[in-house]
Amino acid sequence: MSDQFYKSQTICIFFHYIFKIIPMLISGMSIYLGYKLYILGVTGEASLIIDAKDLKAQLINAAPGLFFAIGGLVSLVFSIYKGAKVTLPPPSELSEK
Repeated sequence: MSDQFYKSQTICIFFHYIFKIIPMLISGMSIYLGYKLYILGVTGEASLIIDAKDLKAQLINAAPGLFFAIGGLVSLVFSIYKGAKVTLPPPSELSEK
């Protein structure tokens, strides 16, 4: 195996984990900030209505911190569930270039 193959493989692995870690950090921060808003007692009249084919949900008069926490949780689950597909050409193609 060529040195170029290992270098490209290392770069792909690095970016794969960066694209997994950054959304997790942002989601974690959103959950934490929502928790802090909720604990501090920040109130407001915020409502959320979701109406899709298979799903109907309604959240009325919720605190803004709850929206931060739910949004962070949804984005965290999405970033874990969805992945980045990484494909590398076979080492023989890399060594020819």
